[in-house]
Amino acid sequence: MGDVLAGLVDAAAFTVVVPEPRSGALVPEVAAPALAACEQCGARIEWRRTVRGHWIMIEPGTLRAAVVPAGSRWRVAGDGTVAGPASAAPSDTCRVRHVDVCAAHPEPVGSPVLLALWRGHARRFAVHGDARA
Repeated sequence: MGDVLAGLVDAAAFTVVVPEPRSGALVPEVAAPALAACEQCGARIEWRRTVRGHWIMIEPGTLRAAVVPAGSRWRVAGDGTVAGPASAAPSDTCRVRHVDVCAAHPEPVGSPVLLALWRGHARRFAVHGDARA
């Protein structure tokens, strides 16, 4: 848990999002990353564009790569796009997709760090009620 807390950066700002024409999903209006709330669990997320031009929800803040499973590590490039899952040295930092720790999904198995993030979202989800209703 200490590794999770030490690696997270709490973000407080939110931005306006608009529906993406093709999918109907909410995405940022601008090309830069934008903070918003997950429609399913209410957790704060960052919308980031992938290197292939798709938008995905990323958890705010970075984690030490050594505590995140290799298949869950995402990297932010200099231009703000994300690529993943990425290989990283244990001393590097990485990001995690929100869908891997969303409280509206089943809890992650096999990673104490992802489970700790999921439980944090689940506590807020339980307090504020089912955001999907």
